[in-house]
Amino acid sequence: MFKLEEKKFIPLLNLEAQIFTENEFNCKHIHLASESSENVFMVAFRTVPQDSKGIAHILEHTALCGSKKYPVRDPFFMMIRRSLNTFMNAFTSSDWTAYPFATMNKKDFSNLLDVYLDSAFFPNLDSLDFAQEGHRLEINDESNLEIKGVVYNEMKGAMSSIPSQLWHGLSKYLYPDSTYQFNSGGNPENILELSHEELVNFHKKHYHPSNATFFTFGDMNPGDIQKVVSKNVLKNFQPSLEKIEVKNETRITTPIHRSEAYNPLPGDDNNHHVVLSWLLNESHNPVELLETYLLSNILLDNSASPLRKALESSDLGIAPSPLTGIETSHKEIVFAAGLEGVDAGNQVKVEKLILDTLNNLIKEGVDKDVIDSSVHQLEIKQREVSGSGMPYGLELMLGCLPACIHRDNPLEILDLDKSFTQLKENLKTDNYLEKLIEKHLINNPHRVNYELKPDPGLNEKKEEEIKNYLEEKTKNLSQQEKDELNQLAKDLKNRQEFKDNPDILPQVTVADIPLTRKFPSAIRNAPSETNKDFYYKTGTNGLVYHSLIYPCQDLTMEELSASRSYSELLTDLGLGSKSFEEIQKRQASVTGGLGASFILLPGDESETKKIGLKITSSSLEKNADAMQNLMIETACNANFLNPKRVKEIIEFSSADAEKSLTQSGHTLAMSSAASQISNRAATNELISGLTYVNRLKSLKESISNDKNLNKYIDSLVGIQNKIATSPMYSFTASSLDQKELNLGLPAFMSDITFGDQALAPKQERELGWITGSQVCFCAEAFPTVNSTHSDAPILSVLATVLRNGYLHSAIREKGGAYGAGASHDSKAQVFLFYSYRDPKCKETFAEFSNSRNWALQNISNAQLEEGILGVISSIDKPLSPAGEAGNDFLNLIQEKSQDERLEFRARVKECSLSDLRNVASKYFDGNSKRGVLAGKGFQNTLEEEGFKIKVI
Repeated sequence: MFKLEEKKFIPLLNLEAQIFTENEFNCKHIHLASESSENVFMVAFRTVPQDSKGIAHILEHTALCGSKKYPVRDPFFMMIRRSLNTFMNAFTSSDWTAYPFATMNKKDFSNLLDVYLDSAFFPNLDSLDFAQEGHRLEINDESNLEIKGVVYNEMKGAMSSIPSQLWHGLSKYLYPDSTYQFNSGGNPENILELSHEELVNFHKKHYHPSNATFFTFGDMNPGDIQKVVSKNVLKNFQPSLEKIEVKNETRITTPIHRSEAYNPLPGDDNNHHVVLSWLLNESHNPVELLETYLLSNILLDNSASPLRKALESSDLGIAPSPLTGIETSHKEIVFAAGLEGVDAGNQVKVEKLILDTLNNLIKEGVDKDVIDSSVHQLEIKQREVSGSGMPYGLELMLGCLPACIHRDNPLEILDLDKSFTQLKENLKTDNYLEKLIEKHLINNPHRVNYELKPDPGLNEKKEEEIKNYLEEKTKNLSQQEKDELNQLAKDLKNRQEFKDNPDILPQVTVADIPLTRKFPSAIRNAPSETNKDFYYKTGTNGLVYHSLIYPCQDLTMEELSASRSYSELLTDLGLGSKSFEEIQKRQASVTGGLGASFILLPGDESETKKIGLKITSSSLEKNADAMQNLMIETACNANFLNPKRVKEIIEFSSADAEKSLTQSGHTLAMSSAASQISNRAATNELISGLTYVNRLKSLKESISNDKNLNKYIDSLVGIQNKIATSPMYSFTASSLDQKELNLGLPAFMSDITFGDQALAPKQERELGWITGSQVCFCAEAFPTVNSTHSDAPILSVLATVLRNGYLHSAIREKGGAYGAGASHDSKAQVFLFYSYRDPKCKETFAEFSNSRNWALQNISNAQLEEGILGVISSIDKPLSPAGEAGNDFLNLIQEKSQDERLEFRARVKECSLSDLRNVASKYFDGNSKRGVLAGKGFQNTLEEEGFKIKVI
């Protein structure tokens, strides 16, 4: 029986947090009682791996492949299709594994709860599922062995990421005795050592109710959830006395230096990464957690912060390391700072730069204005409801999860007001922050200086090692072993092709879809041709969200290609005669940060658009006027005539862009494919795709020459001169009445209005982009229609049906890719197929083709309904209140009224099988274009397939 231990209303979150404890199993239920219509559930387990075989990660995958009550092959992905979920996923972290879902439908919540509990506590853990999700050996058509497995290929892709290599590399030395020294996701070479028996035993030990924490958020009765947990789970177990926990790390007494190799991107053969890291205090002590956040803010928050400024302006490297900052998800916090683009032999010099900066700060003292603005930033982050890709309730759950995992009080992490008051009191003590820097950093010997040295042939060496391993294993295979492997492949193929009875699983139907979807309402002040205000009164937790859009004359293609760099520079430069350091401090003192981007709006002709500059920010209500004034100054008075600063920011941007090659490779491949079909897509490719990443890399090298740098600055000033000095659109979201803020626009006063912006020309060739990865990202695009066309909703449903009905099975389950799917982009008017972290290339394009043939004759009524549910749930998925308002504003200025959006939604609900067949035959006519981003090992295949090779 669950007993209420503690409850507390948290005004800032507008909810009551309740902690229940089950008296036999001693497991917790954290309920966050809220009026939110989106209900969230999560069950989390402490999972503490003792090696890097990926056991927790592979178990997370395999647990979702069928359970005692639901013995179908793939209940997780089947429920994604059979529900109105607003979120479904599973996460493996370093010391926990969690299974969360969210939905706004009560019937759906009950269905998902039943499936999730059974999957987590009573999975079948079939050896064939382990072979599919984890790893296996198969004999290919040439009678050679090859390695397959979804997680194996996922981690080959994940460990191609330089930040991942940095983090897992230094963790071995920062955490020499605890579970954090291991890669819980799995190192590819170690994954091959994991056995099915180990997996089963790990589940038995870790996925026990006594080691679980249950979470709920929303408008529900926690007692009802507890009854389901007791009936469906607890009654089938005996309490366990085994205590699974992470011990605090044994502290090292002398700082250490370590170096290892990594495979750099092409052209980065002397790009060393150096990171200095410290192990600090526990992450679940609320006062110490806030102290650490404050310390990080003061040192690193912006370009005026002393340590970030030292790193950014140093000639030792080109940009701060991607690991620079704090990591609070482990039991003990990590603080790290470093540089990338460091020359050989400068590892110790980077350490000296960081320590000297810290010592100077202690000697000179931390400026009170810097302390105040850093406290201000913490206050804004406390109030922020981001709603970015994850339900708000889940964000809160994950925020307090470390306290639960390490058996501390999660309410103290959820309600930081008391700790905030204590922190402010502590700050009144003389030299308080200087003493913190001294304690945590200068006098803390648990410090690791970790360097990654470039080895351009490392990936090839790894592939050669795998090749030799497989050749040796093939040579020594007995006939019995061959027969066993062939039988495993045959059994797995039969299992993958077996048609499960989906009716075993609960479901919602089209009849359960709400009749309509609510949108926020904007208050518009005197709409006219000169300016247009959009004001949304909504729950923003004491923050004000604000955007201004400035008209821009049409840009040349050269200017358009530089537009993203312009917007990234804009908010990091000085204004007028004031230095960028002064402006960064001002931003931190009155806003939550400024962002800028160019936005395309509907034009008078189909071949052109209107282009505008959008400035966005947020602030506390008391700072709204100061925020708007700063936004206006930024748009009009940015000083580009600082060559050193411009060069620094371009180098930072290039370093960031290169990280997207492994993190968002499928998106980049899709952009490359679509750019051959649509001018809108070609424009996106020019300003944010692989073309942009490649151009930025070339620009970084070019502007090392002063003449080229000055020429580039002239082009930026040229763009600046084409932007109006007065905004034409204004967006505001706030909890206050409009008259209390008075952020409306004055009359439009500028000679510059929206010009007719020509779009970029289509890309002429299919490109195969080669980068430092071990996997492939494939994409194929077909021309389609915009969102107002009656076929657009049908194409969205078709994309979901193709992913669920064919691509997932063919490319992920059988092919071993981490992901595959299809989508319809009505803005660019393209239909896209894609794969993600894929071990194959040519075979994947064949499966794209097979899926189109399948769509013409094999879609069932059940798959149609699943497709409709999937599209409706994505349309109805709620954002944060400010996110809902901002989305409505962008739709309205894109001339997509609420009625048109509801009409699109209604057309989705009405979609029929004949509609799907009609659009499949109409648009999949063979007139497609492809794009690929891949590792060097795929280059020969791409050349054979007719791709033009480009190295990035």
